[in-house]
Amino acid sequence: MKKLCILTMCFIFLLTCSCSEKAGNVDIELITEPAPFPTVSWSTALPEQLGIDPDMLSKADKRIRLAYPNIESLLLIKDGYLVYEKYYHDNYAAKANQVYSVTKSVTSALTGIAIREGLIQSIDDKISEYIPEYFIDIDDTRKKDITVENVLTMTGGLQSIDDNYASYFSSQDWLYAAILKPMTDEPGNRFEYNTGLTQLLSGVITKTSAMSLKEFAEEYLFSRIGMNVVYWESDAAGYNGGGSGLCLTAIDMAKFGYLYLNNGMWDGEQVIPSEWIEASVTKQLSANETQDYGYLFWVENVTDTVYGRTYSVYQAYGSGGQIIMIAPELDIVIVITCDRTISPSVKPMTRAIITDYILPSAHQD
Repeated sequence: MKKLCILTMCFIFLLTCSCSEKAGNVDIELITEPAPFPTVSWSTALPEQLGIDPDMLSKADKRIRLAYPNIESLLLIKDGYLVYEKYYHDNYAAKANQVYSVTKSVTSALTGIAIREGLIQSIDDKISEYIPEYFIDIDDTRKKDITVENVLTMTGGLQSIDDNYASYFSSQDWLYAAILKPMTDEPGNRFEYNTGLTQLLSGVITKTSAMSLKEFAEEYLFSRIGMNVVYWESDAAGYNGGGSGLCLTAIDMAKFGYLYLNNGMWDGEQVIPSEWIEASVTKQLSANETQDYGYLFWVENVTDTVYGRTYSVYQAYGSGGQIIMIAPELDIVIVITCDRTISPSVKPMTRAIITDYILPSAHQD
């Protein structure tokens, strides 16, 4: 009997060792159970419970405090658990920030939903077929040939509005202001980043759904995953910005990224068609020497600067360093929000925090 008890105790000890790690003098239980979907709130975990190096995250925190006065928040989701959440410079979880061009990636998601709902028949459809009133008496008939896909891939051929934001956003009708720009190329020929192009999608979805873009998003996206979106800027004509103007909390940004990490599935509901997710985050064309472009998502390979490991990632990016980065291989979502009016004292891109600390923290042998 005594021998049996000893054997039983040894078995329990070995079992405990197999599912825990030592952190200093404290046993840290590893988490193997899947996380519930965070429709209401995130399940939290210690970084080391999911194989994340807490020392690297501590170094990131110190670096931000020392050299990145622009960073307002940093969040890390691993295996569905919120393992790191920090706010800086009097920011807080409930604060919604202007996310600038992250808005484009949300508009991409809404376009996929609109196609599923039959409001848009195909990405090959011409924008002018849906909102013909904007193409009356145009100066160049090629504008009528701009397709939904041309907008999604920034190959519309229209001169970009991004070199004069003030003029564009002060206009009464952003969609009309975008179409008034001259053609610089044939539709589909060349990538040119153009916030004005995405306003065409706002017009199409608003027209076909008989709802504002925000109302459509609330009905088919935000409410489904627990995003509480209060404000989305619109022009005087009543159209929400297709490429900028959305205000989100860092938590809501993380939910959007987590939805994409799960191929559009949320707690048993296919919120965004999985085939749309795949197409959106797959290279459709080269944008520049280091980055590719999907459907209003940036697609690239990113290398961590500590271990030299390269990961295929995709991201929604907004002016000033707003980031939702998804690394499927690591099962992580990274969110950074920033004050675009403040410049960091070193390394102008906030993503250096990702390459120098966050990706290395998730490194596994």
